Amino acid sequence: MAWLRSIGRALVSAVRWVGRHTRNRLGPRGRVIFDWVVGLALIAIGVITGPVPIVQGWIFVLAGLAVLSKHSRLAHRWFEKIKRAGRGARDRLRRKD
Repeated sequence: MAWLRSIGRALVSAVRWVGRHTRNRLGPRGRVIFDWVVGLALIAIGVITGPVPIVQGWIFVLAGLAVLSKHSRLAHRWFEKIKRAGRGARDRLRRKD
């Protein structure tokens, strides 16, 4: 599970890095457009790479929902629902140990 955390952290830090370095160059409207393009691209990559056994497509879908959750109620609801389900699964696994 450590490798999964490291992948998640790398994706989050990459999205934050891009956000920091584009925030000053784009206006507020450009930032929203940029977020939508990146979020939809990540979701598309996740859907395309879902059946591929080497690449974990759901990680890209989660990253895309995280980016879009600032701008879309639907994406925010889905992201929160997935987070709750993940936390529940984590808690069930911890109780078994």
